Amino acid sequence: MEKDDLTLLLIAQNARMRIAARLTTKHKTGYQIRPECDLFGRNKIPEDAVEFLARQGLPAQNRYTQTPHLNRLLRLLKPYQHFTKDPQGLNDVANHIGSLRSVKNHEDVKKVLEELDAVI
Repeated sequence: MEKDDLTLLLIAQNARMRIAARLTTKHKTGYQIRPECDLFGRNKIPEDAVEFLARQGLPAQNRYTQTPHLNRLLRLLKPYQHFTKDPQGLNDVANHIGSLRSVKNHEDVKKVLEELDAVI
């Protein structure tokens, strides 16, 4: 295996993709529902991974929430899906990225959560 393949395997083993639903004070509804990817949790990102991510056009950060970054990570990690911490989470993010509607009131929150429960 080449160095990039090993680095990508390391990233895949530490990647946790999911649809996150959190209570928050930032939004009027009190909830934040979004796809996200945590790479190394709170741990420091290894230098090899930082360099690899930079070559792929990704910033080195522990949490990715922007759609272009998530799409790029999905493209990179798809062949390594079974090595991720939550393979189903990767599928969920792939299926719902860009399709989750924004929530403006509590009824929207309930609808989005019901849709996610029905699919997940």
